[in-house]
Order: sequence, then structure tokens, then C-alpha cells
Amino acid sequence: MNRNLLNPCALDANGKYVSVEHAQKGQEYFCPLCHQQFVYCQKGKGPHAHQDHFKHKVNSSCAGPSESDIHRIAKEGIYEIFRSAIEKHQDINISWTCTECGLDFKGNLLKRAKKVEMEKNLKTSRPDIALLDENDNPIVAIEIVFTHDVTDKTLTFYDNNNIVLIRILVHSAEDCNNLMQKLQFPDRVDLCFNINCPRCQNMQVFRRIVSVVNQNKQIVGLTVAIDNPFEDEPIIGSALTEQDKRNALEIAKQYWPGRQFTMIQGPDFPYVAPVQQQTVNMRTQFHYRPQRNHPDIDTLMHQRQVKAIRRNYAIRSKSAKKSGGKRRH
Repeated sequence: MNRNLLNPCALDANGKYVSVEHAQKGQEYFCPLCHQQFVYCQKGKGPHAHQDHFKHKVNSSCAGPSESDIHRIAKEGIYEIFRSAIEKHQDINISWTCTECGLDFKGNLLKRAKKVEMEKNLKTSRPDIALLDENDNPIVAIEIVFTHDVTDKTLTFYDNNNIVLIRILVHSAEDCNNLMQKLQFPDRVDLCFNINCPRCQNMQVFRRIVSVVNQNKQIVGLTVAIDNPFEDEPIIGSALTEQDKRNALEIAKQYWPGRQFTMIQGPDFPYVAPVQQQTVNMRTQFHYRPQRNHPDIDTLMHQRQVKAIRRNYAIRSKSAKKSGGKRRH
């Protein structure tokens, strides 16, 4: 599509969006804004016809749709899909391929999200559409990309605040006719559930230190889980990276001062525990619980996560300066 074209799209007789490249002579077209009849003019016919274009059939104060209108139409259409689904308590399932590990994943966007807003002011960012949890905390940001991609500053903000970014590319007016499909198969999702994904291993903010408890509700160890914005519980089972081990040991030393610790490879997941706990049958007596459900671990986790966010931001800023501000996609 020519980015400088004043009226790049129209509505056909069936109410479908049509780009000027796909218009046909003899068909009826209408302005998406004022709904007055359009005339399809081909290149070379008329004093200003240096390219194919639409124009109003009669004199009108309406300027016709522009690129920003196509972006707005897509944004409002997707917002309406979410608003209706939340009102009717329906799911919206999406599928995507991780750009880092190449594996395919699925998720329900409305598993935890309870509200949807357009252009929500997050101070550092104002996403086209934001999905919020019951406490009005942003979980997912959806950006409609037509001409300009998301800035590095916005990407860093989403990364540091555990906000999943979903990008939907709108290439033409026809894409506005298939918004549900575009939403169910987005162009990019900055989230991976592969426990060995390089992105997940590098994104420490998305990895939570969670407590391992026994049948008596006693914390006997610490392990790592990937925070899942599409489910109530994190995904457990990831191998601990060196950073995970350091984070777990830092919390363990505060929770069990003066003790020695060891890594235990349980049948389901590895975890850090005081030495005397390693002989317990973990399969029959142990399960995990997110640290946010335990006040002691929650306090320690908050301190660790704030440090991790600051450290992560400093490392990313330093790396961005060395690479000239470019970010890998």
C-alpha cells in the first residue's frame, strides 16, 4: 500500500474493507467515515490521478480514511472483540511460535484478564489495548502495528514489568475484515513457555522463585517457575540457571540463616533445600506453592525482584548503548 495515499481504503457494497490496490472498476464503494459514495479513479485518468485512488462522488467536507483511520478501525475492532468476550465470559485462545526457540504455544488471553481498555495510560507506555487483571494491573499489551513498530523504551518497560507484548501487523484495509483471525494468530508474542528457551532463561523477571512445601505446610526448599499470565499458577519444572540458583540461595540464606544448602534433583523438578531435607521422598510428600502465598517468602521475593529488575534494566541499557540502541527481534 502507498503510505502517502489520502484515501487508501473504502467499504464495498457488503460492508467489507477494500484497499485501493484490490478495487475493481464498476463496483460500488463507500467512505468508511461518512459512508457517502466513493468513486474509484485509476491511475492516469484525471488531472491528479498519478496513482489509483478513491474520492468522494459529491463535494464533501470529509477527508476520507487515512493510515491512522485503518489503525483506529483495527484497534476499535479488536477492543470490541475483547469487550464482548469478557461480557459473555468467553475465552479467546491464541497460538504463536516463539521467535527464540521455534516451538509453538497456545494460551487463553482471558484466563486471568478481567478488563480491557484502549490507550490505557501506563505513564511510560500507552498500549493500543491493555488487558487487566481484577486489581487493574496490566497483564497483556496489544499493539497494532501499521507503519511504526514498538519503540525500544516501550519494549524495556513491558519486559521489566512482566507485561506480555502481543504485536498484530495490519498491512492493508482487508486485514480489518479478519481481526479475529489476526488476534488468534498474532504476528509476534514476546512470551515463551519452553523451560529451555534462551529468552526465558535471560528474562529473570519472568522467572519466579517459588516455595516447596510439605504436607504440614512447611517450606522445605525453593525452586523456580515461569510466571504464566494466561493461567493462575506458574509453570514449574524448569532447570535452574546459575542466576536462578544464586537468587534461590540468596533467599534461602535469609529464610534459614546459618544453614548449609544443596541442590536436589527431584523426580519432577530440581530445588534448593537445607542439607537434611534431601532424603525426604519428594514425589509423595511435596508439592509447590507460589511464593506470593507465603508472607515470609513474599517479602524476600519482593526485595529480590526489585534488585533483579534494576540489574536487568542496567544490563540492557548498557548492552543497548554498545549496540547503538538496536534490539534483536
